[in-house]
Amino acid sequence: MSKLIITWWKPLKWTTRPVPNKNSIIKLIPAALLTNEKVTITNVPKTSDVKYMLEIFEELGWTYSWSTKSSIELDASWVSSHVINPELSKKMKASVMYSWPLLARFWKVSMPQPQWCKLWTRPLDAFIENMSHMWCEYTYTAWSYEVTCPDWLQWNSFTQRFPSVTATENLILMAVKAKGTTVVENAACEPHVQDLCNMLVSMWAKIEWIWSNKLHITWVETLSGTSRNVISDHLDVAWLITATVMTWWEITITDAVVDHMRLTLQAMSKLWIHVSVDEENDTIHIGKQDLIKIKTTVKWDILELAAWAWPLLPMDIMPVLLVLALHCEWSAMITNSYYSSQFFFIQELAKMKARTVMADPHRIITFWPTDRKPANMLCGDIIQSSYWMLMACLAAEWTSTLNAITPLFRRFPNFVEEFNALGADITLVEE
Repeated sequence: MSKLIITWWKPLKWTTRPVPNKNSIIKLIPAALLTNEKVTITNVPKTSDVKYMLEIFEELGWTYSWSTKSSIELDASWVSSHVINPELSKKMKASVMYSWPLLARFWKVSMPQPQWCKLWTRPLDAFIENMSHMWCEYTYTAWSYEVTCPDWLQWNSFTQRFPSVTATENLILMAVKAKGTTVVENAACEPHVQDLCNMLVSMWAKIEWIWSNKLHITWVETLSGTSRNVISDHLDVAWLITATVMTWWEITITDAVVDHMRLTLQAMSKLWIHVSVDEENDTIHIGKQDLIKIKTTVKWDILELAAWAWPLLPMDIMPVLLVLALHCEWSAMITNSYYSSQFFFIQELAKMKARTVMADPHRIITFWPTDRKPANMLCGDIIQSSYWMLMACLAAEWTSTLNAITPLFRRFPNFVEEFNALGADITLVEE
């Protein structure tokens, strides 16, 4: 089991850029199945998640190659299987993203039960309901879903009962090949959903209102090949801002996807965190923050920061705000009514003497600033929580140990080298 030995660092001035959007990459790869022409995706890190998605791609009979260090070329012109490998599916929840492109090509797919989600139960109901809306039928047999659909996919208009990201993305991948115009209301519209739509449009798909919760998707007979550069990860931008504040950095973030950061920056301003935004050059500059204090409401009540579906405050940002609030004076309530397991990492932060109360699995109350003490901590299976344990260790004086760090490599394959380049003192110990 690998671990990190982390020593508190001194403030530095630096320029950096966020990692590519992981949730975008693992959806763009299956989209290549919709064309017989080659698709090139650039700005792709060699993370474990990318590795598993490419293994499934190859297992289905298609080919890929790394044309450069961070570019992959995908060729789905020769199709040989509609069965997703059960063992690989257990390793990647996102393996379900292959289901609807396979349906579009074969009119059937064998989809194993995917890896369970650590954040909450995350049922497949929205995914299955969308299948039914698009006139597909399924049976569940011995750990897999056998799905079939008519020889010609047909359009429909409906409202999703929940703006599920994965369900919306799968629906998009099928609707571009469904005759007629499919209209979906209450659709997810996160940055990675928009990135998928924009890639498909570059392949000559017809998708309107991409930025909204209502999508219009019109059938096209043939999709072309394309080249797509993966967008920056808005989560990483938030993490870099918070790391800057907690460790007294002063940095400039390039390729900062400013358009995706507005609500997050608004929430951070409630903690007296101020940044300089250059929209023309897509950069964010964070200077040293002299006053870090949680604002109250206009009625002097405790501030509540709550997660909602995009374009409001993203659910995956909540660990960021929680750890950041622990760095501030006064109190805040951090709420995420969607994920039932996201906040359990707080028991590890308690080892650093974090001043918090877990009101219930969905709400954490913070009290005054935490004078972080060095600790021996254990990562969970959730990337965001593991990352913020790393941030807490960097902000604590002296030396801390972070164990079971495998989840971090799913999003950040080179994070040790990159943080050390910024001035951190992190030693990776392989055991």
